[in-house]
Amino acid sequence: MTILLAKSNRARLIRRYLLNAIKAGDNDYLTNTMETFNLTRQAVHRHLSALVDLGFLSAFGSTKGRVYSLGKVRSHSKTMQLNGLHESDVYLREFGFVFSDLPKEIEAICNYGFTAILNNAIDHSCGKDVSIDVDCNFENLRITIADDGEGIFIHIARIMELNNPRESILELSKGKLTTDPTNHTGQGIFFTSRAFDKFYIYSGNLVFTHDYNNSDFLLHSNSEHSGTTVLMDINLNSNRVLKELFDEFTGTPDEDYAFNKTIVPIKLALYEGEQLVSRSQAKRILNRVEKFKTVILDFQDVEYIGQGFADEMFRVFVNRNPQIELIPVNHNEDIQKSIQAV
Repeated sequence: MTILLAKSNRARLIRRYLLNAIKAGDNDYLTNTMETFNLTRQAVHRHLSALVDLGFLSAFGSTKGRVYSLGKVRSHSKTMQLNGLHESDVYLREFGFVFSDLPKEIEAICNYGFTAILNNAIDHSCGKDVSIDVDCNFENLRITIADDGEGIFIHIARIMELNNPRESILELSKGKLTTDPTNHTGQGIFFTSRAFDKFYIYSGNLVFTHDYNNSDFLLHSNSEHSGTTVLMDINLNSNRVLKELFDEFTGTPDEDYAFNKTIVPIKLALYEGEQLVSRSQAKRILNRVEKFKTVILDFQDVEYIGQGFADEMFRVFVNRNPQIELIPVNHNEDIQKSIQAV
């Protein structure tokens, strides 16, 4: 635990022991610590005071009658076998103490993201083990879930017969992507990436990231990441509400509250040095959007589109799919002219 800042391994062990005992509700934690580590009462109190100063414990009452409980700063790590794992049990039994006492809406976001991403690892990673780390301080909470499977981008590309693993990132960003449609809706990553302040997926030499400003990025890592690692950050003072996020992308009661709206970040279709000029590029971007009623096409950081690309996207596709509303946003004047021309 990074929280157990101490000069020696022995001090770290003592503080970890104290934290685990208090977390477990051991009323004899003071005596047991003294006997286990051959310490005086004063020495144990010094470690307790250090944990209070670091934020890992809270203290109430006078010195003799002082009562300790878990503080705002909490951390836990666990590596488990994926086979037979149940994400809700892991959240509540293994990590529940980290998430307890959080603001209601923050806890709801953490619960949703934790269980959605862990479920993906259980059902889709083809791995054996998963490592989970949750760190909470006075301001932020971070969840990291890493499996040892084949890697999410390679897995999607293989199942969906895509030309390149990086095409998986564009598909993931749209939502409703699942390699097991019988048992999954493909909503987990889409909503999780938008619920947290920062969201990262590391796999192979690719990184997909989404921040709360609705910015999606495809990055190339200098190191190779085996399996899949998902990292989620949220500020504890966030006023975000999970239900409002769902409402933003779901339909009316007459539409059974279906997930029928998506945002497509066009720049994720750009390979290095490429421009969007061809009909095949437009078709690749519009792949699977027939699953939605409203499609927002985000042209942020895209400087130019060719006539064939614009015609395929805004005339041919629209004529073939009149039930789908395409809404271009964040485009420059040149792109606007290309759209108007068709």
